[in-house]
Amino acid sequence: MNKYHFSTVISNKYVFKSIVMHDSLTKHCFDFHLFMLCVDNEAFEILSNMRWTNVTLIQLKDIEDAELLQAKSNRSHLEYCWTLKPAILRYIMNVYPHAQYFGHLDADICFFSNIDDVFKESPNASLFLTDHQNSERFLYTYDLTGRFNTGFVGCRNDPTGHAAIEWWKRRCLEWCYTDNKVEEKLFGDQRYVERWAELFGNVHVVCNTGANVAIWNIEKYKVSLRNGTAYINDSILVFYHFSGFSMYGPKEFNLSWFFQLPQPVVEHIYMPYVLLLSRAIGIVQSMNPNFSHGFTKRGEVPDVHYVAI
Repeated sequence: MNKYHFSTVISNKYVFKSIVMHDSLTKHCFDFHLFMLCVDNEAFEILSNMRWTNVTLIQLKDIEDAELLQAKSNRSHLEYCWTLKPAILRYIMNVYPHAQYFGHLDADICFFSNIDDVFKESPNASLFLTDHQNSERFLYTYDLTGRFNTGFVGCRNDPTGHAAIEWWKRRCLEWCYTDNKVEEKLFGDQRYVERWAELFGNVHVVCNTGANVAIWNIEKYKVSLRNGTAYINDSILVFYHFSGFSMYGPKEFNLSWFFQLPQPVVEHIYMPYVLLLSRAIGIVQSMNPNFSHGFTKRGEVPDVHYVAI
C-alpha cells in the first residue's frame, strides 16, 4: 500500500509544468502514486510517452458521468478544470483506495523537499489545508479568494476525509465559477474548504512555513540557501506554487506578473524551476517538435520579471 495517492488535473497547457511537478515529487518523496487526469488527448498522448512507473494517466471519458457533463455545459474550460479537482480526487479515493493519505496537487507546484513533513505535523488529522499567509500586498485577496489555497489539499483515508471530499465535490458540481461572491464566500472550488472545520472537524492547518509558498506570500519571508537547501525563514522549503509564472519559449520566461522578485527568491527558487522547465520542454519537443501549448506570447501578460537562459 502506498502512503500517498495524489491527483492532479492536466491540460495541454500544463504538460511542461506537470513534468517538473512529477519529477520533483519523485526526487523528494519515496512512497506515492500520482494519478494525472488529462483533460485533452494531447496531454494524454505526450505524458504516455514519459513511461513513468509511479503514474496512472486517466482520461476524461474514464470519469465523466451525467453530473460532470452537466457542469461542463454551463462553465468555462478553466471553471470545469476547477470542478474536476475534487471529482478526480474522489474518484481516486473510491477506485484506488489503498493509501494512507490522499491529496490534490496543482500542476504548477515544484517540490524542494519531502511533502511527508507536512503530513507528519498532525498524522491523525483527517484534513490538511494551507493558509494563503498573504503578504501585505495581497491582504485584500482574503475577501476574494479566501483563507486557504487549494493548490494543495490533503486528507487521511478515514470516514471524515471521505465525507469532506465528497461534500467538496458536490458543492463544486453545483457552483464553481471565477466570480468572487464575497458575501456568499464563494470563489471557484476554493472557498468551500473554509467550512470543513465547522462541518467535519479534525482539520489541520499546516504550520510549516515552507509549504505552499507562492507569489502571494513570498514578500513576507526571508529566503536563503543553507548547505544547498532553500529555506523560508528557518523552515526548509517543501514546495513552491508557481502561480503568475509564464513561459515564452524554451529559454525565455516571465517569473511574475505582479512585481519584481527579490534576488534571493530568484536565485534559490525561481532559477532552479526555470532550469527544470527548460529541460522538460526539451524532452517533450524532442518527441513532438511542434508542441508549444503552454507558451504565452510576450505582451499578453504584464512583463514584470523577464529572464532568458
